[in-house]
Amino acid sequence: MSDTQDLSTLSSKDLSGYYIARQRARLIKDGIENNSAPFMPDSNGKVNPIFIYNAKTGFNLEANTLIPAVCKKVQQGFESNMIGTFGLVNEAKTEIKENEKGIGRIFKDKNNQFRSSYFYFPEQVKDPDAFKKVSVKEAKWEQRLPNETFKITSPEITEYLGTYVAACNTGAKIEVNPEIAEKFKANILAVTENELKKTAAEKNPDIPKMSELLSKVDSKALNLIINRQKELGILPEKKVEQAEKQHKRSQKQSISR
Repeated sequence: MSDTQDLSTLSSKDLSGYYIARQRARLIKDGIENNSAPFMPDSNGKVNPIFIYNAKTGFNLEANTLIPAVCKKVQQGFESNMIGTFGLVNEAKTEIKENEKGIGRIFKDKNNQFRSSYFYFPEQVKDPDAFKKVSVKEAKWEQRLPNETFKITSPEITEYLGTYVAACNTGAKIEVNPEIAEKFKANILAVTENELKKTAAEKNPDIPKMSELLSKVDSKALNLIINRQKELGILPEKKVEQAEKQHKRSQKQSISR
């Protein structure tokens, strides 16, 4: 994109990426500033891991979608733990409510072309029951560690959110030292504020993109889960290979925005 960010000159791919990146940054920044971000400790010092899954497949979300989704869920008071694309909304023969905005993502399709799509919670459509009816009946938890507690030991964004996502995707609990949480808060706000600047000239090139960080978050989360399951002796080697292959496929389909 140009330094002046002349949106009229952008391709549809770049335009989608521009708005999706800003939407993600805004959801995270607002969640932190209004004390609703579930990955930050609440007034009692508790962090709230939230499992949200793809309503079409039943599987958990990648961090680039999960992190803004948990922020939106809490900010808007949604009870549902599933989100589905516009295609699922059409399949349910319902419509998106006026002024409701989905959670954007950019990905590569089977023809290796970049595409954008948006996810919606059932509460964002006119007939939530119809939406749920065409959704999978139950989430497909790939890993379960409900009796475990992950401890966040670093304020570095990929480490902090990687641990949080690992807890979200396993049902584990999570702990964090208040000082680490405050340092993380400063780190992630610097990234969101940089992404919300309107021109490339205003942005600090030394601050990484949120999408790049969140892609690394997925790797961190997967490693934490696999290592803990190995320690507990509950994950066969074949399952480890399957999990790693699936993660690599997901990473190839994603685009950094």
